[in-house]
Amino acid sequence: MSSLLEPDAPVARWYDRLLPCSGTLRQLTRRWGEAAAVLTVVGAFRSLSQVIFINNPLSGVLLLLALLVQSPSIALFATVGIVAANLAAKALGAPWADRHNGIYGFNGALVGSAIGAYADLGPPRTALLWALLAVGGAAITAVLVHGLGRRFHAATGLPPLTLPFCLVTWGLLMLVTLADLPALQLQSPALPPPAESVIQAFLLALPRGFGQVFFCGDLASSWLVLAATAVASPVAAGVGLMGGAIGALTGLASGATAAVAMGLWSFEGVLSAIAIAGIFHAPTRRCVGVAALAALVASLLSPLLERLMPFGLPGLTLSFIVATLGTLLVVRRTLPTVVPVALHAILTPEEHLQRYLVTRQLLNDFRSRLGWTLDGGGRTSLVPSADPALLMRLAALFERLDSDQDGQLSLAELAEGMGQGRSDPAPALARVLAAMDLDGDGAVDKPEFFEVMLRLRRLRDGQERLRRYLIPVDADGDERLDPSEMDRLLRSIGQPSLNHREQRAVFGPGMAGLSWQAFFDRLLLT
Repeated sequence: MSSLLEPDAPVARWYDRLLPCSGTLRQLTRRWGEAAAVLTVVGAFRSLSQVIFINNPLSGVLLLLALLVQSPSIALFATVGIVAANLAAKALGAPWADRHNGIYGFNGALVGSAIGAYADLGPPRTALLWALLAVGGAAITAVLVHGLGRRFHAATGLPPLTLPFCLVTWGLLMLVTLADLPALQLQSPALPPPAESVIQAFLLALPRGFGQVFFCGDLASSWLVLAATAVASPVAAGVGLMGGAIGALTGLASGATAAVAMGLWSFEGVLSAIAIAGIFHAPTRRCVGVAALAALVASLLSPLLERLMPFGLPGLTLSFIVATLGTLLVVRRTLPTVVPVALHAILTPEEHLQRYLVTRQLLNDFRSRLGWTLDGGGRTSLVPSADPALLMRLAALFERLDSDQDGQLSLAELAEGMGQGRSDPAPALARVLAAMDLDGDGAVDKPEFFEVMLRLRRLRDGQERLRRYLIPVDADGDERLDPSEMDRLLRSIGQPSLNHREQRAVFGPGMAGLSWQAFFDRLLLT
């Protein structure tokens, strides 16, 4: 059915045409679905790109290049961390999709990068000992994500972010410091030349804010990290630049010009801004404003938390974690008009924004049609305003489906034309046929076919994409939409709550919740 119902590419997907390599490159999985080795490599690159909330293997390639430019040892240890974390996740029975999308590997990548940046590698024997620590540390991050991280999310609804990386890296640095073994020594990272002016420090902070996420202070490496982000998501790159700029300005106001030029005041603002405005929330204007505040909080917290760290440990991404999780909690409690994106739907900010805009259009139309129907206005029609060329294509499709040429469609004709490849298409097709029979006479003629096909076309992002935006509304997790959750959903697009009459029309006299499928049917049929 999908081959006949999918519309032309929506205008809002302009970035796909501008940057064919953007998004998540899911075509790689579709094309190489049977090649385990290829999928393993793709998953490893996704693990590296997920460090900066990008699920794109091409971005992972650019990031590995950035690490190589910065330091071959950082690139090597990051790779070791990714492999160890994913192998540990596999041994733990973690879902393949999560492993393939890099959810279990990015903390391991950061552990490896930290070891490559802080360790004094020395002779091969010393390098081997550090490699063993990288393997063990990365494997522990996978254990933390699989156990503590999942329990933390189940209890709070919040993601663990890079907390496993911080806990493991602090533990390793403390172990090395307290053990004081000659074979395991730390080095002081090389510092770039100081900035010549405040303006130069600010400009250097913008790319280096991205690079320092991966312990990269080299300017060329930093530009590669920024390019890796922009290749997958221009919106993420833009929002990240905003967060980094806020951090840089905060540092300059504090008089920390040298640290600002190194990107040390920017990288946590970069992560916080991308996380809030695009990953866990659709990047609306409201969310971008909240993301700016989160970046500011992360920047202000960073020096404070750094001073509170025991044993002289680095703060790593702690202020990003505190600022982002705190912002998510505050937004959830005080800004109900912002509906978070489901954690399993972390793709790109562009796709999240597209889902939000489609949902807003559908719900606005649904509310208008509902009021029109309750006021006795009857059912509104999309046909008069439809593109004539589209109506011609629909007419040709109707003629092709109407095999007996009687001017009406039956279930058998619909199954023959749309049910190819399905083992048991009858239940789904019967529901589609019932939806098309708008006047309830048991037959679907051409005008009815046009109307419902146009409504199906308005669901152009597909039900699964809409589900990913709407599922966070299901506060009690019962897979149903009740009246209070419906009110929250309407508030998220600026609509008032349903009145009692509208609630009865949507949910029935008993006010029972609707299944998601029933809700989509209402969106289509009302």
